[in-house]
Amino acid sequence: MMDLGFIFIQIIGIVAWFMLGLSYYRKDTDRILVFQIIGTFLYCVHYGLLGAWSGLFICACETLFDFGYYKTDKDKYIYIASVPIRIIGGLFGFKTLIDILPITASLTDGYSLTKKKKIVVIGAVISYTMWVIYDICVMSYSGAITDGLIVFSNLSILFFGHNIFDRKNRKGEPTGE
Repeated sequence: MMDLGFIFIQIIGIVAWFMLGLSYYRKDTDRILVFQIIGTFLYCVHYGLLGAWSGLFICACETLFDFGYYKTDKDKYIYIASVPIRIIGGLFGFKTLIDILPITASLTDGYSLTKKKKIVVIGAVISYTMWVIYDICVMSYSGAITDGLIVFSNLSILFFGHNIFDRKNRKGEPTGE
């Protein structure tokens, strides 16, 4: 039988994912940020309670970068400035080779966010696959499930959602790629 504390930690991971998911349904930037910050904070708590320090530090760094991405249009500059912070933050919690995965996943995801839609989706598949492996290794089973869903949804977009990569939307307007 599973320990209640462990179940509680998994519930925190599910609530974190739920908060991040809700952020995508918000229209104004301030509300998006509030939900993103709450979700990422809960992931920090989740990984901290699991003793997954590299995951915790990367999630804490991600909060800062999310704020920067939403408040400016300088995605490439934020990414470049964030590279040493992501590496230092991840290495601060480094204990085993598996701790490299959140660092690499964060760098991959951040880089892909500075590119066109298709690269963003491919980057998400790579990044969240690394998170799934990390989650399983640190016993973040709720994280593995939710990150696995993200991988699955992005693979679906890649294989079945080819229309989202078209240069024009249904009204014939450019998509802004």
